[in-house]
Parts: sequence; C-alpha cells; structure tokens
Amino acid sequence: MQNSLPPHEHDSTFKFLFENPRDILFLIKDVIGYSWAKDIQEDSIELADKELVGEDFLQRRADVVAKAKLKDREVYFYIIIENQSTVAKDMPERLLRYMILLWAKKIREGAEKLPAIIPIVTYNGLEKEWDVEQEIISEFDVFKNDIFRYALVNISKLDAKAFLCEEDDVLSPVVFYLEQVRDDTQELARRLKEVEAQLRKFSSSNIERFLIWAGNVIRPRLTKEDKEEFDRLVERVKQGGAGKMGEFVSNISRLLDEVQMKKFNEGKLEGKIEGKEEVAKKLIKKGFSDEDIAELTELDIERIRKLRKELIN
Repeated sequence: MQNSLPPHEHDSTFKFLFENPRDILFLIKDVIGYSWAKDIQEDSIELADKELVGEDFLQRRADVVAKAKLKDREVYFYIIIENQSTVAKDMPERLLRYMILLWAKKIREGAEKLPAIIPIVTYNGLEKEWDVEQEIISEFDVFKNDIFRYALVNISKLDAKAFLCEEDDVLSPVVFYLEQVRDDTQELARRLKEVEAQLRKFSSSNIERFLIWAGNVIRPRLTKEDKEEFDRLVERVKQGGAGKMGEFVSNISRLLDEVQMKKFNEGKLEGKIEGKEEVAKKLIKKGFSDEDIAELTELDIERIRKLRKELIN
C-alpha cells in the first residue's frame, strides 16, 4: 500500500492540468486574481513551445508555457507555470533562467519588443509550507508588480470548494478540491461523491484528463487486485463517456473505503499484538515458562523467547 507518491509523479500529474486554455484562465483570473486578467482575450490563449535552448545548446523544458493577449493590445505576453509537489529553494533562479531563455528566443526571432513574462508556481505539497522568496526582480510596464514576482498558488490553503460549479467545464477546481485530501482516503472518497454531478457534465476531453489524474493519484493507493478493477472501470468510462462517470465514482469511492478499512484493521491487529506482548512480559517476570505463555497469549514461542532475552538484557 502506498501512502504518498514520488514527487515526479505529482509534478507530471499537474503538468497536463494547465495544458488547457480554460484552466490557465481560471488560474490567473479566478485563483490568483491578477488585476489585468479581466482584459485577457480568452480566445488568444494558446500553448507555446516549452523547449528553451541555452547558450550551451542544452535544452531546458518548462512545465507549461502559454501566450495570450490583452484586449487593447496586439502584443502577446507569456505565462510560465512551474508545478511543484516539493519545496524548491532554487525556484526564483529557475524561473529567471526560463524567462531569460524565452526572451533570448524572441530576440533571435527578430522581436522588436520583448514580451512580458508572468511566472507562476503551483505547489501541491501537503506536508511542508512553501518558504521560498517570491521576488525575482522588478518593473516591467503594466505588469511591473507581477512580472518578476511569481504568484504562489498553495493548493492546500485554497478554499477550493468555493470554486466548484456544476455548470463549468473546467477541470482545475475539481482537481484542486480532491488534491487537498489525497492522503486521506476516507475524505477523498467523500469528496469524489460530492463532485460526481460535475464530473458527469464534463466534456470528453476533461473526462479523459480527469482519468489521467485519477490514474496518477488514486490508482497507486490501491492493492494489486483493486488496481486491475480500477483499470477496468477506466476502460468502461472511455467507452461509455460521461454516462459511466457515476459508476466510476461509486466504485472508486468503494475501493478507497476498502483501503481505509484495511488500514484500520491492520492498526487493530498491530495494537492487539502489542497488547499480547505486554501480557507476555508480565508473565515472564512472574516466572511462567515459554510454553505456558505461548498457550495463554497465542504468541509464537520464538517471539516469547525474544521478549525474554530483551528483558534479561
């Protein structure tokens, strides 16, 4: 059973999330609330090349690079989104490196004016607070308060439920809401049921992306047999579309509940064994034989002999 995922799995899980213009708009307009976000031309948002080549001719790859226009401007500005599940002390330098490489690329392409670049970090870590300085440099036209200071979206601190809306075909609010409790299988199962109605109204594209998230976050927490059932449920959704999401959520919630019950039973068994060992120690001190203690406590005789040796030492 796996309680936490390797950092690279979470990072890769979030990379696909913001490869959708509507999710990018949601992030910068609704979550961060940039003052200029209301003036973005929604249909101008598009993904840009993430591959950035340095002077050493080595490729560096940002998680997400997008470009967009404001309604009263012809020039594109760029958004770099870096996804983190662990605290990265080098984040300001990393973002600045991406920005410089992107500007260098625009210069090579003959740009007369360098575009503004807005750096954003999404952090979905639950165990440690983000404590890295957000200031990078300062000042750049209308974006001077934001361009060299990345916005931090700390998923665990968001009032994610406030962003949920059954009528919106946007994946981010649902993923944020579920990510906050990914290590609590009981609450994760409950929240899955809570967002079921919204999942059933998702477009096929967002359903496919949700299944990717579930495969990266929920599936690793299941037993081998349950993973096989998970895969069968995913295939049914892929074949049946939104109409199968109710069945998917119901069964995945059941599997998560079974995970929680197994953890509970394992804890009870562990506690029961510890209780028997305490009784065995008392009987050893009273002079009972190993055989009699084994019969009274139902502990393995080898374990009793080990306990006796520990007490003597």
